[in-house]
Amino acid sequence: MSDRIPGDRLLLPACWSRVLVLACLGACDGEPINDHLGWSYPLDGTLTFADLQALGTHNSYHVEPEGNEVPEWDYTMSPLDVQLGVEGVRQFELDVYAADDELLVMHVPFLDQVSTCASLQDCLVPLRSWSERNQAHHPVFVLIELKTTYQESEGAATLTRLDETLEAGLGGLLITPDGVQGSSSSLQEAVEQQGWPTLGALRGRYLFVLHDSGEWRDAYTEGGTTTAGRSMFPDGGSELDLPVGVVHTMNDPVGQAALIAEAVALGHLVRTRADWDPERTRANDHSSADAALLSGAHFVSTDYPTPHADSGYFVKIPGGTPSRCNPLREAEGCTAEAIEDPAFISP
Repeated sequence: MSDRIPGDRLLLPACWSRVLVLACLGACDGEPINDHLGWSYPLDGTLTFADLQALGTHNSYHVEPEGNEVPEWDYTMSPLDVQLGVEGVRQFELDVYAADDELLVMHVPFLDQVSTCASLQDCLVPLRSWSERNQAHHPVFVLIELKTTYQESEGAATLTRLDETLEAGLGGLLITPDGVQGSSSSLQEAVEQQGWPTLGALRGRYLFVLHDSGEWRDAYTEGGTTTAGRSMFPDGGSELDLPVGVVHTMNDPVGQAALIAEAVALGHLVRTRADWDPERTRANDHSSADAALLSGAHFVSTDYPTPHADSGYFVKIPGGTPSRCNPLREAEGCTAEAIEDPAFISP
């Protein structure tokens, strides 16, 4: 038996609801029991986390400040559970400031600080409640960017508090590095030689990433050597040979296209951005978004999962339900509905 994921979650046959097991005992014929409480994914034993492409949001908590005159801040996000249930978002980015005993979520203190969830603890509440209602969703990818300047005297305590907050807020819904690595010598070896766990093992769960490639990552991984006991995966950035780096942020889908393709071929997960230039957004220019989708990055992040008020610009996954099969991978029989079927999801 594998020593990797699912950890403390019981894996049931694909046609069983993880909530209504008893109801399924009398009706487990490969069809969902009803629209939102039972579900069946016949390819859940073969498709993995690396086989999808999903929509993400940048600064997923952001609310445009009143009287804003900064073009780059010209967007407001829906609450996280609305993004999940209505907008089809499956990747988030949260900026975190460590202040006293709090982990605050905001963009820029005093200038651009309004958030749909004021603290990391607050942000985890809608994530957990939505996932408990919708256990058929494919795994969600969440970037945590520590905006607090690293200080050696406080860094270790801040990172421990981050781990403890995630564990307290999501518990068994977390996909952990230990669960993916298993008995392999490193995360890199586990993913490149065995691949990611199947979607069946990861549905309804969250993978968190420490979105940093400097001092915070070094402290979190003991200089890039281990993730033992940690709740988050370190961001490998553009370093594909990092033993702990199997998830990567590569925000330039044009300039980094070859590197993204190389990472995807290795089985690593990649997040890129669809937009960052407000002039292109106002011109309804989709060239960057198109490049991001073609790149094969698993998560395509945007400021506009819904139409811009003036230009109408927004990003979605073509043919996604809400997500689709990764365009650089050729998983046999894969369809968007095999990744996530909207019939099994409620807002």
